[in-house]
Amino acid sequence: MTGNFLEPDDVKRSMRINRVLKSTVVTLVLGLSLTACIADDTDSGGLTPPEVIRVGAMEGGAVAATEQAAVADTAESSLSAMDEAAADGDMALDYMMPWTIVTDFIVGDLPALPGNSTGYVYRSNSTVSEEAAVRLATVFGVDPTPQTRPAEYQVAWAFGPEDGTAPSLTIDAYSQHYWWYSPDWSEREDAVALYACTESVDVEGNVTVDCPEPEPPVGVPTAEEAEAAARELIAAAGFDDDALKFEVSAEGWYASVYATRPLIDGVEATGENWSFGFGAEGALEWAGGSFVSPEKVGPYPLIDVETALTRLRSNYLGSGGSWGGDVAVMEAADESVATDSAIAVEPPESEMATSEMSIDPDESWVEQQPEEITVTLIDVVADLWWATDVDENTWLIPAYRFIGDDGGWYTVPAVADEYLIETPVYVDDVDEPAPLPAVSEPSSGVGASGSLGRMSESVAVVIDNQLEEIDEQMIAFLEEVVDVPFTEDEFADLAAEFGLTTRVIQRDGEFLMVTQDYSTSRVNVIVEDGIVVAVDSIG
Repeated sequence: MTGNFLEPDDVKRSMRINRVLKSTVVTLVLGLSLTACIADDTDSGGLTPPEVIRVGAMEGGAVAATEQAAVADTAESSLSAMDEAAADGDMALDYMMPWTIVTDFIVGDLPALPGNSTGYVYRSNSTVSEEAAVRLATVFGVDPTPQTRPAEYQVAWAFGPEDGTAPSLTIDAYSQHYWWYSPDWSEREDAVALYACTESVDVEGNVTVDCPEPEPPVGVPTAEEAEAAARELIAAAGFDDDALKFEVSAEGWYASVYATRPLIDGVEATGENWSFGFGAEGALEWAGGSFVSPEKVGPYPLIDVETALTRLRSNYLGSGGSWGGDVAVMEAADESVATDSAIAVEPPESEMATSEMSIDPDESWVEQQPEEITVTLIDVVADLWWATDVDENTWLIPAYRFIGDDGGWYTVPAVADEYLIETPVYVDDVDEPAPLPAVSEPSSGVGASGSLGRMSESVAVVIDNQLEEIDEQMIAFLEEVVDVPFTEDEFADLAAEFGLTTRVIQRDGEFLMVTQDYSTSRVNVIVEDGIVVAVDSIG
């Protein structure tokens, strides 16, 4: 077969910022002679019969959601380990991480292929009832009177004001109907004012800047208290909290709760999910998620191991034009650094620049030649593959996650060829942007075009580094800000429309004091001459 399968929805959104899609016409060759096996992991009663999934053929590789997260983790942890070792003087440059080129896959002593044959779909024409929307708003103390938003916002339901003068709740109109809650922002402004720096000038004209030492807020819930509060909110909204899997993080500054309902055991892909953040005195500072459950579809006929191997080679080695060449996998030379990642592409220039900056300039650079390896597949488990079809339905289809003897994950959709068909997608040609300076170095001038290019570069770096912390609403916001330079106020207003907040951490080359709390709904930015020129991070 030729071509490739579409990325998971969240990865697809982020990669739209990083790459340029050119006009593509793909001819799909189906009907491989290898025999497909049929397995059924559920009682077929009540399932929608299996449907043909038509996805758009696009340039670039496809990576499963679980795999992409592992890529980000490994690239980040490996670079971090290198930075720390170099800073401590414990690592010579001839002990750098080598690049490994995967040249082929072979089958080792594999167990039987998983038999999960049920797929899931979020229909693009699905709706959220007014009753459910009002109930959710009421639970969070938001005025339950429905409000209108501009059509381009793609909002199904909105409650409360846009300007942050009172709590608000928004449910988007996309297939999974993600929602997010924001409290009254004036309370946040009061909290920030407590740590504002003050200046004093003595009789000789000497300026003294006094910045109060931030102290952890009072009354942040414990892990047990935060989970109990989250469960109470979920139950009050009319949902079953007992069926959810909870993950809680509670420190001196913040307590966060993430609750999910996995579709299959051991797979991160979820249906229903809830997120909460609690601050001082147990106040709810943000919340979001998706309470929509996907429709079960199947059972699907599944491919055999030989067909899966063909797909692996096509998706990862570029034999079908998917990648256009061999795939580079970054592995840490130090075995103490975890490398349980999937495949990892070469990090962006800004990341490499950061890692090189931490190296003693007196050391000599020793160029590393990539090692070519063949990965032996030694294990396989069930997984789900995210894809968006040409009708904007979001699919989670049966997949095989192969584990290689290198510790990597290599995932392919397991649905038989006749049920997964690529169709041509035509995208206008656009020019690649020219390389831009690293976002941490203030530019000497801030023109509209310079701000635009630098913003695009910084957004790409943030998404590459913080993929796991970024949800759909943040991706949608970041897609908006790469196109137009914004003043500081304009940027904050746009963020507010997405239920997000902004914080300036560097202004005109000077780093500002910030609190050490963490929020996945906050965007940290760099401002020059009143213009937001870069997104530094999320948190």
